[in-house]
Amino acid sequence: MQLSTRTLGRAAVGLAMGGLVVTGVPAAIAAPHTAPGTTITVAITRHNVYVDGPTTFPAGRLNVTLDSGRKNGATYAVVGFKTGYTFHDFRHDLGIAFQNLFAPNGNTKKGLKYLNKAINHSSGYGGYHADGLGESKSTLLLTTPGQYTLFDNSGNLPKRPVTLTVTAPVGPQTLAKAPTVIAKTNRRFAGPKVLPRKGIIGFRNNSTESPHFLILQHIKEGTTKKQIRQGLQSNSQPSWLLPESTETDVVSHGNEIRIHVNLPKGEYVEMCFFPDPQTGMPHALMGMFRIVHLK
Repeated sequence: MQLSTRTLGRAAVGLAMGGLVVTGVPAAIAAPHTAPGTTITVAITRHNVYVDGPTTFPAGRLNVTLDSGRKNGATYAVVGFKTGYTFHDFRHDLGIAFQNLFAPNGNTKKGLKYLNKAINHSSGYGGYHADGLGESKSTLLLTTPGQYTLFDNSGNLPKRPVTLTVTAPVGPQTLAKAPTVIAKTNRRFAGPKVLPRKGIIGFRNNSTESPHFLILQHIKEGTTKKQIRQGLQSNSQPSWLLPESTETDVVSHGNEIRIHVNLPKGEYVEMCFFPDPQTGMPHALMGMFRIVHLK
């Protein structure tokens, strides 16, 4: 299966270079946010990131409307860094990791060293993709006062950081209940096998060994796990692949996100292409995929 730079840029908080060569539909067009918390609109163009709304706000829910000004779509992400570790360090370490893990003649040991450095010094709180010149809505949870970084994660490496300052908590310190997909420690997914095709879906990372992200990819009805496994290992476009998809950005252990979806009903495969911290292999190639239905 061919992997595009769109998801591959995200695979390590954007942390890798893996994804699907597909043309999606607007993944999350829903009613305006009405939940408690802080609400911002993030516009990502080819050259800039614009934030309409407060960049200093109380700890709690952060409702984000992403407005893509790019024909090939856009992705935002929010990450927190350990004291003394900066966005510049993060981007530098990911660049070395990707070059060695995914480029020809790379040094895998060196790539894993820098990948794990980036993982160990950061925490991903999620993010979301908007297809084409479209819009998507999501809700993050930032419960610890301090500084976070929102950035454009639409390419191979994170860029154009915006600092978010979180103050003392106000309002709910949990996300609203929703059908939730769970990333598990054994590089597998759990949660409902039937999800809403229109509405709110949650994604939570309970895994202790790695960050993860969630792709929901529309597939032909009746597709089997064996066919998906063969397609992931192939260099050609799988016959079971349908155009519609949506995906979160990277979520670290204990964090979760809510995404607003509006997708066709049918069979989907949940996948994560985050590079494994021990081997560098994208998790989907290690069996991290699961067939579900959207109704």
